[in-house]
Parts: sequence; structure tokens; C-alpha cells
Amino acid sequence: MNRRRNLIILGIALVAIIVIGAIAARPKGAGVTARVVTVAYTRYQTKLPETGVVQRPQTQVLAALVTGNIQQIYVRPGQHVSAGQLLATISNPQLANAEATAHDAYLAAQGHARTANATNSTLPTQNRSSIVQAEATLQQARFNLNQAITDQRSGSQSGLGYGGTSASQQRAAADAVVAQRQTDLREAQRLATADSDLYAQKAIAKDALDQQLARLAQAQVAYDQAKRDRDETYAQIARQTPVLSARVQAFRDAVTQAEAALAAARASAGQDKSGDVQAAGADAAQRYDDWRYAADQVARLRIAAPYSGVVQTVASETADTLRTLQPGDPVIVGQAVITLAAEGSFVVRTRVDEQDVASVRTGQPAIVSGEDLGAIKLAAHVATIGAVAQKSDDPSNTARQIITTVVLDKTVPFLRDGMTVDVDIVTIDRSHVLALPSDAIRRDDKNKPYVLAVVAGKTVKRSVTLGPSNDAQAIVARGVKPGDVVIGERNIGIVEGIRVTPTTAPTTSPSPAAQ
Repeated sequence: MNRRRNLIILGIALVAIIVIGAIAARPKGAGVTARVVTVAYTRYQTKLPETGVVQRPQTQVLAALVTGNIQQIYVRPGQHVSAGQLLATISNPQLANAEATAHDAYLAAQGHARTANATNSTLPTQNRSSIVQAEATLQQARFNLNQAITDQRSGSQSGLGYGGTSASQQRAAADAVVAQRQTDLREAQRLATADSDLYAQKAIAKDALDQQLARLAQAQVAYDQAKRDRDETYAQIARQTPVLSARVQAFRDAVTQAEAALAAARASAGQDKSGDVQAAGADAAQRYDDWRYAADQVARLRIAAPYSGVVQTVASETADTLRTLQPGDPVIVGQAVITLAAEGSFVVRTRVDEQDVASVRTGQPAIVSGEDLGAIKLAAHVATIGAVAQKSDDPSNTARQIITTVVLDKTVPFLRDGMTVDVDIVTIDRSHVLALPSDAIRRDDKNKPYVLAVVAGKTVKRSVTLGPSNDAQAIVARGVKPGDVVIGERNIGIVEGIRVTPTTAPTTSPSPAAQ
């Protein structure tokens, strides 16, 4: 064990001797070798990298608008077409026959309207004798209405519209009888009480008291009967109220009908058979609408380009997806036939994560590249930012994403709809700033940023104020100036106040894409 210990001590001594010799052999004035960076103005960019799909700005699926069979397809995928150009036709003899029948019906209705108009011009005016009868009926209806209104106001149906007792009078009379009977009852009660006291004092005979009690009972019966009569009067009046209202409404309707009858009589006396003419004209108009509908259905047998563009696809046959639609194939309403893309610059649809969308703005420049484009990089700009965050198609990505559209400022001939490309959205672009590599930025124990400047061969600590930064660079707003030399690496052995030997001092360069 002692031998092993001695070997360890010997090894340590040898290492110490070597280190001391190396230090002694170092040239006087030499310091720690360090990579440095010379501060200079540069261009700073932060890019948001995404993956997108090349698409046409406007794509429309032209579907069959009627049921039938494909008659002819005149275009092929990739073909340029003009607005209004015929792309395909559908065969449906039933629609063609229906259009011919509807047209014949319209012509017939139009002829009938002309005949009705010619016949009407020769008819004599209507007899005006019906006006007198209509006026008499209206007068009687108004009289009945006035009588019913008078009865309703009085609350009682007199039968003549005047005289008789009103409802308020009947209620007052019934209330007066009850009040009178109540007074008689109270008087009978008073006399009965007095006679009872006298009898108790043996001032009157028992017969006198019995007679007074009998009169009290009669007064009570009369009072109760008066109340029942009053209640019946009130109930009868209440039952009459809806009856009187109904009579008023009935007679008011009768007046309205009589006025309408008089107006019709007056109109008929001075008019001709224009109603027949109007009916015939309305029938002709309806037949015209039917014909136009049938003609529109026939027009739907033709599929034309709504705008100039490029045919993307011709739909496949329903039962065989590897076979495009051919003449004779059946189609139904809504079945896709041709997909047409509008001409113009391509766009790229990409998905931006919800945590990154705050830094994206419309109009921001973008760079489109990819394996299919080789070394070509296409300039573009952000056109639209979706209004809804959607769940990512990638199961491993839990963040929601916003569909963002980037418009290409220029294109290349081989670019195709559906190609996958890389999109770098430039979120920050500053062309004349002081920027340092991320490795040149240090932080003290209070997390304050600083750099180690090299002054006269020694490191000097300088506090700095940072601007925007990414994984590669950071803008320095204050603390350094062009021409300053700072340590460009994070070597913990390089601290403030030591001598350093700088390596080649490259200037700062534009930042790569942010990750």
C-alpha cells in the first residue's frame, strides 16, 4: 500500500514540474488564446421556419348541376382555358323534351292572353242596379252596428237600441234593495234585542217577544234574498258583456262586408272583364317562368369555365377511381367533373404555431425554398393570417396552428400545385445594427448581460443593453461601438482582467434562421 501511495505522490510531483516548466517556458507577455469578434454594423434577421404546400390562389370544383350522362369532355389536365370556354357536356333527353314542352305551353298561354284582351274590348259595361242593393245593405248594417254599440255601452241589450235599463242602473237598483233590506234587518235586530231585555225584566209578554223574533227572521230572509238577487243581477250583466261585445264585432264585420260588396258593385258597374285579361296574363307569365326554368336546366347540361385558368383534374369514374370520366358515364347532381385553378401567382399555405403567430404580420417578406427547387429561393410575402386556430395534423404537436397564406412574388416554370416547400417568414429585418454572436453575450450572477472587451491585450467587462435576439445573434443597443473587439466564445477560463491572445477576428454576419 505504501508503494502505491509513493507512486501517486511521485506522479503528482512530475505533473507539477511539467506545469511549472510550461509556465516558465511561455514567452513573456503572452496571454490566453481566445477567439474574438470585431463589432461592426451588419444586417440582422429573424426567420420563422415553416413547411407549406404550393397552391393556386383560387381553385373551383365544377360539378354536375343536373343528372345525366357525360356526353363529351373537351379538356385535359394542365390545359389552359379561357373564361366561358366549354369544358364538358352532359346528355339528358328528358330535360330537352321538358324545355320544348314548356316553350310550347308558353306560346299557347301567350295566345290565350291576346284572345282574352281582344274579347274584353267588345263587352258592354256591367249593370249598375246592384249598387242600390249594396247601398241598402250597408245602411242596414251600419244601423245594426250603432244599435249594438249603444247596447254595449249601456251594458244591456234593449232590443231597440234605446230605452230600457242600463247595466249600471240595474246594479244600482239591486244594491239599493240590498241596502234597504240590510237596514230593515238591523232595525229588526235592534227591536228584537230591546224586546229580549224587556222580557227579561218581565215588562212584556212572551208572545210579544216571539212576534218580534219572527219579524227578525223575516228580515233576515228578505236580506239574504236581496243579496242573491243582487248577485244574480251582477252575474247576468257579466254574462251579457261578452255577448254584447260579440254582437258589436259581428255587426262591424257585417259593415265591412257590406262596404266591400258596395265597392265591388261599383267597380263591376264601371269595369269590363279585365280580370279575365289579368288572369290570362298571369298564366302566360307563369308559363314563361316555367319555360325559363326548363331552359336553365338545359343550359346546365353545358359546363363552362367561370374564369380563365388551368384545368387541374378531370374527375374519376365513381366505380373505378383509376379511370377518368368518359362519354356515357352517369353523373348525379353535385358530382365533381372538372377542377379548375385560376391563373396567377402561386400561393403557399403554411401552418404557424399559436405561440409564434404574434410575430407574424401581413406584408412581411418570406423566402420559399425546398428540395424540389434546388438552389432557387423565391421571394414572397405574407398575404393573410387565418382567424381560427386549428388542431395540428401532427399528433406529436399539441399546439394549435393558424393557416397562413404566403404569396409568391415570382415563380418558376416547373412549380406545381401540391408541391411541398420550406417557408422562412422574416419576422425581424434590420439592415444597419450592431449585432454580436450569442456566444459573445455573457450574464453575471444577477442575469445582467455584459461582454468582455479586449483593451490593450486585457479583458474589460462592459455592461450592454440588448435588443431582439435569436439563437445565433443578439442586437446590442448600448455598451459597444463599431471597431470594439470582444471575446466571441464562452470559455469559463476567460474572465475579466486577464491578458488574452486573440485569434483571427471575423466581423459579425447576418443571422441564420431562428429555430
